[in-house]
Amino acid sequence: MKVYNEITKVKYFEDSVFLHHTGNMFGIGCSVFSKKGIQKINVLKQKKENRGYIVLIPELDWLDRFCEQQDVKIRKVLQQYWPGNLTVLLAVKNDKLSNVTFNNKVAFRIPSSSFLRQFIKEINEPIISTSINVSNESPINNLKQILKEKKEWFDFAVLPKKEKKEEIAPSTITDFSDNKLSCIREGSIEFQKIKESYLFPKILFICTANICRSPMAQYLTKEMLKKNHLTFRVSSAGFLEGGFPISKGSDIVLSENNIDASMHISQKVNRQLKQDSFLILTMTEMHKQRLLELEPNAVCKVFTLSEYCDFSIDIDDPFGLDVSFYRETFKKIKMRLEVLIKKIID
Repeated sequence: MKVYNEITKVKYFEDSVFLHHTGNMFGIGCSVFSKKGIQKINVLKQKKENRGYIVLIPELDWLDRFCEQQDVKIRKVLQQYWPGNLTVLLAVKNDKLSNVTFNNKVAFRIPSSSFLRQFIKEINEPIISTSINVSNESPINNLKQILKEKKEWFDFAVLPKKEKKEEIAPSTITDFSDNKLSCIREGSIEFQKIKESYLFPKILFICTANICRSPMAQYLTKEMLKKNHLTFRVSSAGFLEGGFPISKGSDIVLSENNIDASMHISQKVNRQLKQDSFLILTMTEMHKQRLLELEPNAVCKVFTLSEYCDFSIDIDDPFGLDVSFYRETFKKIKMRLEVLIKKIID
């Protein structure tokens, strides 16, 4: 079996069945459009029907090709957890995915493996993915064992030379029907956290130290959301160690606008904060790039505040400057947040 470590060298052919790694588990897959490929996998796994297959796509926008328009809330959940180990059952709008459709629904996921996402883009077809095992037996997730015992299952393997592997765990599977989110199977992501994100989406603002710009954005956004009766959670963080109060300049400017941030204590951004947020807005492009270096799979939800709100200039740091600079910073942030609130409402 040929193992491809470079996407451009993969000799993909119609109906081929291949070994891959989602970022969490090894899997067997084929094009979602390949009846022969799916039938072959059914035989290998001793499955009697096409139920239980997950369709992997590389980008959120690919859903628009196959699915009915999603509720705004579920779209935010997908933006928050994808790429990642969350599978969602969604209604499809046509019969393009008839090979894996059940009750007019298909299970979708964006895998955490950037290598696999690139492969899917390259062949320009969604793929099905399922565990490597005979039905009712435990999945095999050791590459040496797979190559020793199941090598003949595959036409080829598409695997990166080196890839950071997340926890070995099945995905959490959820179903969205009648404006309700339900749990089909709880895997590596707690369903309660998904439900909380669905009901109360979280916005996270990022700056350098979390004492000037991001607190201004956080507390002003809270006021604006409250006035518009919007049930969003808001937080902020920085890249430096936390434990400090809001800067004097930011506190003065917020107080001038009847906003109390006196209880603010800075915090350092961590993985949990990033995972809990559907939208992460940074004050500068440098902040954005640094976040993506730390968490590449946050690409669907990390933007600069200016970028997301259709402005072109970063929000400069007023730290240590006269209060007049803080007032100007507040003005810039407010202009952008007015656009943000309008986007949320729309």
